[in-house]
Amino acid sequence: MPMRPSPAACLLFALCWLLSGPVVAAGADFGQVQAVVVRVCDGDTVVMDIPEYPPVIGKAIRVRLAGVNAPERRDPDPAVRQTAEEARQAMTALLPPGTAVTLTRIRRDKYFRLNAVVLVAGRDAAALAGLTPDLSEAGVTAR
Repeated sequence: MPMRPSPAACLLFALCWLLSGPVVAAGADFGQVQAVVVRVCDGDTVVMDIPEYPPVIGKAIRVRLAGVNAPERRDPDPAVRQTAEEARQAMTALLPPGTAVTLTRIRRDKYFRLNAVVLVAGRDAAALAGLTPDLSEAGVTAR
């Protein structure tokens, strides 16, 4: 007669299986989508609408620009705050509300935020704003 797994073993297996999903999703690349800028938060974060996604996950979603770590606007050092404001202004000039962009290399970071390369007319927005080397020259382009 075959041995049946105990309920505890079944529960442990189910729990491990369920918990493995977020780990895989956190490192997964979710492809490329079109988005529209709602507003710029700071030099490395933009609020966007992603029409292809349901509103619960695609409306007014914060997207952090891949490869950019802009200074924080709330830093106690006035020089850092000034640099942060300059980064925000550069990004705002490049990505005013209503700008159509392409998100590529979309991932979730360890805090489950969207992290993506943002392309404007096929060019890396962070590089165009002077915040990072141009990733479009390294093969990151819109399809």
